[in-house]
Amino acid sequence: FFPHPITILCIAIIIAAAGTWLLPAGEYDKLQMKGDRFELQTSTGSVELPLTQQTLDSLDVIIKLEKFTSGAIFKPVSVNGTYHALEPERQGWLEILKSPVKGIYEAIDIILLILVIGGFINVFNETGAMIEGVAWLAMKMRGREKWLIIILTFLFSLGGTTFGMAEEGLAFYPILVPLLLAAGYDLLVPVAVIYGGTSIGNLSSFTNPFATIIASNAAGINWTEGMYGRIVVYVLTTATAIWYISRYAEKVRKNPEYSL
Repeated sequence: FFPHPITILCIAIIIAAAGTWLLPAGEYDKLQMKGDRFELQTSTGSVELPLTQQTLDSLDVIIKLEKFTSGAIFKPVSVNGTYHALEPERQGWLEILKSPVKGIYEAIDIILLILVIGGFINVFNETGAMIEGVAWLAMKMRGREKWLIIILTFLFSLGGTTFGMAEEGLAFYPILVPLLLAAGYDLLVPVAVIYGGTSIGNLSSFTNPFATIIASNAAGINWTEGMYGRIVVYVLTTATAIWYISRYAEKVRKNPEYSL
């Protein structure tokens, strides 16, 4: 038994409200670009500052000026070393009841993104296109299962890193388990191909809308930040996973005693 996601969200709201009664209140000064100037929001009000790299350096904000001017960073950023205490704004039951509506209003762009991506994934699954494609590939590669392991691990990893493929992998176990067992591999091989492949892909998540785009948007930075680094991580981890799974699978096929 596991609670419904809505139940979990409601519990989180109540815990957050309780935290306003238990934890000290405080915040950092915030810096944001407004027109052709910076606006520094402090505890005593807002101050306009020149839109220059010198301003960022003087505030110890380690961000290049072009990140602001290009629109890559559009939300206020915290200024290091400026934390100050505030009078607590303790939240009661009325604020708890209002919070879902307020949350929807403030995060409508993220909600729409999830609806669009979720709809795409659901249509993709309901049409059976992916399952039919993998089943066709499995039949075509019969007798060449080693290459099937390599191709499918890469495809599952690609699905994980591009659109967050995870639970969708459950549909492929009935296809791959009997096929790879019949080829002389053990049960860990199809599990490693499906679960390992999607997990390795999610690790780098270079375009994953959930782990990368939504998280970057919440942080106020462009989701393309660090893209090349994530691609390098994806290539290295996927290549390592394919090598390890293929090596283990061949050892088991030649000598079942090596099976874990």
